[in-house]
Amino acid sequence: MNTVDPAKARHDRIERLRGDRRLLAGAILASTVILVCGFFAGRGFGDLVEQFRTMAIDSVFDDRGDGEPPFGPMWGTFGLLGCVAAGGLTRAAVRRYQGRSSGPAFPVMLAFAAGTLGLWYSSRDWLPPLAVGTAVDPVFHTDEKWGFWAWLMYYADRWAPAFLFVLTALALWYTIQVSRRQAELARTRERLLRHGWRVPARIVEVKLLLGGDESGTRAVGAKVTVVFTDGAGVRHWVTRRTKDTTIATAEVLFDPAAPADDKKIFVAFRRHPALSDWLSAN
Repeated sequence: MNTVDPAKARHDRIERLRGDRRLLAGAILASTVILVCGFFAGRGFGDLVEQFRTMAIDSVFDDRGDGEPPFGPMWGTFGLLGCVAAGGLTRAAVRRYQGRSSGPAFPVMLAFAAGTLGLWYSSRDWLPPLAVGTAVDPVFHTDEKWGFWAWLMYYADRWAPAFLFVLTALALWYTIQVSRRQAELARTRERLLRHGWRVPARIVEVKLLLGGDESGTRAVGAKVTVVFTDGAGVRHWVTRRTKDTTIATAEVLFDPAAPADDKKIFVAFRRHPALSDWLSAN
């Protein structure tokens, strides 16, 4: 028999991890892994693009580079998988370190930036055509003039890194927007925890969110609607998404001066909610 409330024990465990420097060190290490794996992924993708480029600008009988093993695409695949794994670890570590309900977006930007560098590095070593504008056949000498696709792939060493650079810029813009929004929500939540109202809420509707797996479908979260009453006796309905699938209780944190402002309403579905348990509007 346990004499400690499991909900309180969970709250204390999560709060102890918040601000833990070991999590910060782990996030920095995982971010470094993202950069390394992203570089290999970009270089492997560049080697794959080179193969299509060579087939487009040269004859199939051009055997230059045929003896080289495809280590580039293989390491690129491992790099991509490494980016996904390290990105998940980074998001989880930063989320627990900051005590927030969602992870940061910067791992995506790091992966794109490193991938862009890797693709550019790969493009410096791409084989030049045997003749610009002509697919030279060194065996049967039935040369063919380049078409649109060949000319497009000929300049791939320029537009492919440029395209990834644009994606990196978009990822950076997205990261900045998400970071600003998360920072604003964190400031609002902390202010309301000091000066706002916390009231119990009644759960009126729970819609399970299903995800596919090998066995069919499984619940991966829920969309929960609750109702609470403000200081003036007015009832408000609020809907939040949560990864929890078993919802037994609900509590609302809101600004008494603006009880109808959804951006200033946070909902928790746990007893003794930790800082990261307070869910904001999507």
